Amino acid sequence: MPVVPHPRYARVGSGLYLWPPRAHIALRGLGEGIVARDLRSVLAANGVRVTLPAPDRAHAPANITLEVARVPDARLGDEGYELRVDRRGVTMRANTEHGLFYALRTLEQLSSRSASGFTSQAVTVVDRPEYRWRGIHLDVARHFFPVPVVERYIDLAAHYKLNTFHWHLTDDQAWRLRSHRYLALGAGRESYSEADVREVVAYAARRYVTVVPEIDLPAHADAALRAYPNLACAHGTLCTTGAGLAFARGVLGDAAALFPSLYVHTGGDEVPSPALAAQPRFTNDLEGYLRARGRRLVGWDEILTPRLSPRAVVMVWTSRKRAAEAVRHGNDVVLASGALYFDAAQGDAAQEPRASAHMSTLEQVYDYVVMPSGLSAREARHVLGAQANLWTEHVATPERLFAMALPRELALAEVLWTPRERKSWGSFLARLPAQLAWLDAHGYPFRIPNASFALSGGPARFKAVPGHVQAVRTWTAAPSLTVTLSVPLGGAAIRYTTDGSAPSAASRLYRGPFTVALGAAPVRLRAAAFYHGRAGAVSECAIARTSRFSLRAHRNASASWSALVSP
Repeated sequence: MPVVPHPRYARVGSGLYLWPPRAHIALRGLGEGIVARDLRSVLAANGVRVTLPAPDRAHAPANITLEVARVPDARLGDEGYELRVDRRGVTMRANTEHGLFYALRTLEQLSSRSASGFTSQAVTVVDRPEYRWRGIHLDVARHFFPVPVVERYIDLAAHYKLNTFHWHLTDDQAWRLRSHRYLALGAGRESYSEADVREVVAYAARRYVTVVPEIDLPAHADAALRAYPNLACAHGTLCTTGAGLAFARGVLGDAAALFPSLYVHTGGDEVPSPALAAQPRFTNDLEGYLRARGRRLVGWDEILTPRLSPRAVVMVWTSRKRAAEAVRHGNDVVLASGALYFDAAQGDAAQEPRASAHMSTLEQVYDYVVMPSGLSAREARHVLGAQANLWTEHVATPERLFAMALPRELALAEVLWTPRERKSWGSFLARLPAQLAWLDAHGYPFRIPNASFALSGGPARFKAVPGHVQAVRTWTAAPSLTVTLSVPLGGAAIRYTTDGSAPSAASRLYRGPFTVALGAAPVRLRAAAFYHGRAGAVSECAIARTSRFSLRAHRNASASWSALVSP
């Protein structure tokens, strides 16, 4: 079933619901708000005209029913939903309109348009998210992205049921949030006006996404200190007392006035050692300032000291051990570490566009474990969730931005929505092509997945090539092997070589399984997927023939190529 994230309970029924040209909506317990309007838009885009019954006929028969439960359903919580599709129509039920919004997202993913009309798969789904904070971050300080791009970024998050957009607005490179009290901030640089911010916040709210602003202080403040040099103290950090503290309060007050989010992120990371001693007092001052305005301070995990207020939220980027320490200190935490850095390369660095000097493959994101080990049930309640961070040192265009996020954001969505015990990498890969097709249809660039090898015709053992994540060495005693190539992307062409050369658009087109004969010299197979004029990264499988006796020496190696390499 092509639903990402994977639901807690789903039963696929028989048949499809064929939507009529004109559909009637029944609203139970809600007015014509965000979800009803969104439903109208989705159906209209697929050739279905929608009408609402007159108030005096509220219980008349309808093709689709949206219902907010009069008595809350404990199974669903605030964001869960129940979706039923059969041959008679569609029913979506939730405790809140927020839950109905997610039910509609799932309905979209279960629906398609063809020559026969617009249809939805018969199904029953009961679902709710595993974590409260399901986030995606965007750094606009290093490279600026205009409002329409930011809104598309939010659209994508909402479609996959992510509910938090962390907007990194200031850093050493630039200050992107204009201030009416500090006019020199952002001068001469692209920045967001108050009107821009209000537009983005309202846009996100219509999609049930909370915008969390980050004003990075006291380090990473060079942009502010260039505008106001008198605010600088030790080693180029913002002064944490006097005029510097007044500035911090002022810009955070402006952010609190613009952003309705409960959370305001104040940075706090990588403070030089001469200024570290003053940071706990500075952080606690800002925490109290925001608390007086009904907000909660969020900071990177360097803010965690014995003096930190338990009301502050610790965003952990350094280590899982640090997350457990914060929880035991009494703080809520958000995980944002390791594979959740989407500025990292998605494969072998030599084949990827320039990226940060670490790696985060699709499978590494999918395997990410949010909950730190060893926590009691009470302590675990402090783990709000997680988010992926996308820093933009090497990301200058919208095309590159989305290609760095995708398809990893799909894995992130499932990590944060689906209980760990219900996750399945094989199931995710089976559902991935439908999601890549949706992304392509909606104009979202994504990284083309790696081509995969499957070998048959005799026992074989596989080992990864050190320093590479797309190359595997293979040993077999068979005189020949049959090679099957695949890629989880409909419409992609796979081209391959058998002489070790890099596949190009002129290389042999894969049309079906082929056999390679094995002799004294290893055979070096290489393959890549080509899609809409773009080439994916090259996958490699070097096969050496050995004796049955020697093959035993590799008995601890993997039994398949796919066990070592993800798309």
